[in-house]
Amino acid sequence: MGAFPASRRLVAERLTEMVGYRAGLAIMESDILASLQRHGYPHLYPPREAGTVRMRSEAYEIMSRCVADSFVQPGAVRAMRSLADRVRDRLQDGELAWQVLGFIDTVLTLGTEQERASLEALEERGRQLLRFMQMDTQPPAVRDRLRETARRWHGDALAAAIDVVFEVEDFRDASDPWKRWVRTVEWSDVVKLADLFTSDSVTASYGRFFDQRFVPFLVGNYEELAAIHWRKFEALVAEHFHRAGFRVELGPGRNDNGVDIRLWESGRATDGEAPPLVIVQCKRERRKISKVVVKALAADVAWEKARTGLLVATVDWSPGAREVVRTRNYPVEEVNREAVQAWLTAMHTNNAGLWLAS
Repeated sequence: MGAFPASRRLVAERLTEMVGYRAGLAIMESDILASLQRHGYPHLYPPREAGTVRMRSEAYEIMSRCVADSFVQPGAVRAMRSLADRVRDRLQDGELAWQVLGFIDTVLTLGTEQERASLEALEERGRQLLRFMQMDTQPPAVRDRLRETARRWHGDALAAAIDVVFEVEDFRDASDPWKRWVRTVEWSDVVKLADLFTSDSVTASYGRFFDQRFVPFLVGNYEELAAIHWRKFEALVAEHFHRAGFRVELGPGRNDNGVDIRLWESGRATDGEAPPLVIVQCKRERRKISKVVVKALAADVAWEKARTGLLVATVDWSPGAREVVRTRNYPVEEVNREAVQAWLTAMHTNNAGLWLAS
């Protein structure tokens, strides 16, 4: 792809500008370096003492994808893999992936069996078809015709799998730094990434309690969840339930008598006349949750006359905590880091799922 003259400052400016434009997030050079280190490419970043260097385009693309993966579009690094590999990853079925690529090859070229046996040929023809789909020729109608043909020839499984091919290639295009910078929101301001770790504010420009612009970072760097500000963790949990349709009361953060969040069904009063449906305790911890914490939440549930208590934590419960809930039949449920990760994944999806509710 060639090379171009670049300096450390130029690369930093381009990458921070890309993140600011696409995600509305202000990052620092140290964040770029941490991202490259996480993905195994710190050696590509120009050294401070080098001045202007001749940078290969491939190196810049890798750095751009690393930064996009960390702050904008989780999965951008994986999108560098071949179409065939990515289709197999998504379908979790190598035989079905082969059928999909073979079907597309047949429809596009009606080539010989020998040609269809070549994986590289199938992959290239798949890309040709996708490029055709992106032309101004009613792509949804073309896709529908392909899906119906696949169903007629091979059944429902292959028809449903055809969409995966378009999804993975659309994702690859969207994360390609040489094609375009894609953003789905016209950001009115920029939020600092550092605020996620240092600020106790629960005011959000894009969200009710927790700013949407932090979500891609946490999806791509989930190990950082336990390091964010404890108040931001409470806001994240409140945001999830707000988007799920509950009426949410986020407590003051301090002096809240152990109740971080109260939930009512949508439309129910929150003026004290009706007890909350659920009370939530948030624990951004590194150690397992002890039975003392669970017993305290059970007592709060009884005091508040709530139906259930949720303990949302960045770690699992200890065996003792689970045992005391089981033996005493406490109305308390565990929400661990795997569940929170699933919440974040749903919140990350633009134009679908919980993001619509905001």
